Amino acid sequence: HFGFKWAFLASSIGMIIGQVLFNSLSNRYLGNVGLQPTQLNVKEVPEKKNQKQPLTKKEKKRTLAIMILACFVVFFWAGFEQAGSSFTLYTKNFVDREVFGYLVPVSWFQSLNPLFIVSFAPIISILWLKLSKSKTGDLKPITKMGLGMILLGVGFMILIPAVLYTGSDEQNIVTKAHIAFIILTYLLHTLGELCLSPVGLSLVSKVAPLKIASLLMGVWLSAIGIANLIAGQLAALTASLGYMGIFLTIGGVAIALGVILLFASRKLTSMMSEYDEVGMTKDTQYNTIGNVNN
Repeated sequence: HFGFKWAFLASSIGMIIGQVLFNSLSNRYLGNVGLQPTQLNVKEVPEKKNQKQPLTKKEKKRTLAIMILACFVVFFWAGFEQAGSSFTLYTKNFVDREVFGYLVPVSWFQSLNPLFIVSFAPIISILWLKLSKSKTGDLKPITKMGLGMILLGVGFMILIPAVLYTGSDEQNIVTKAHIAFIILTYLLHTLGELCLSPVGLSLVSKVAPLKIASLLMGVWLSAIGIANLIAGQLAALTASLGYMGIFLTIGGVAIALGVILLFASRKLTSMMSEYDEVGMTKDTQYNTIGNVNN
């Protein structure tokens, strides 16, 4: 309605405000986090010599585990990015967007994810912190990622009753679904994102072999790019398969992959927690560093 320039202006102002807040508050709330290298064994081997050394068997296991998880991440984001394609089209045509006499613009639904992120990220963070201080301890990172996949799948399943009610024929729309269906789907997908995305990024930065850490982080982020390509192809299939076929397939596969991750959590965690050359596990290293920072 107002043009792209106002959207870009608002985004740039928001980023400037965020940068000012980070620079002014980081010393108070982050302390020395990030100021010192987190790899305790960096000094053990000269940098140039270390870069020329081939990966050890343990480092190869960590790399393999990261690559396996990246494959799961591709499918998660392929499903998650339906928010900008099939979800938007379904919302536009088959969801009753009238609230108290006001027709909610379709574009507003893209604000649900950032709204839920801001609202629930602190709650999820507090939950992980509480679990870490409990007797049983925090959930394994891969377990959290598995839960994120399952939440993604359940989000799609929420829409199945709505599609059964409305159908998929855009040329013959008899009735529309309640707006709560799509809102709940966005909520579950956001919770899934909070379980998977920050946990995955942190995991890669911790367990990746030092000499190829940047490369593996690039691989991890490229998985998101591949996922967006797949997401577009999946959304295009709604013309032939209908919304029921797309939502049911993506939801079912996401839940299945989440369950697989839960069962594989112990094995993948053991691959990432092998002892390194200095005789201390990665988990121990980072717990030690975290305690020092605290």
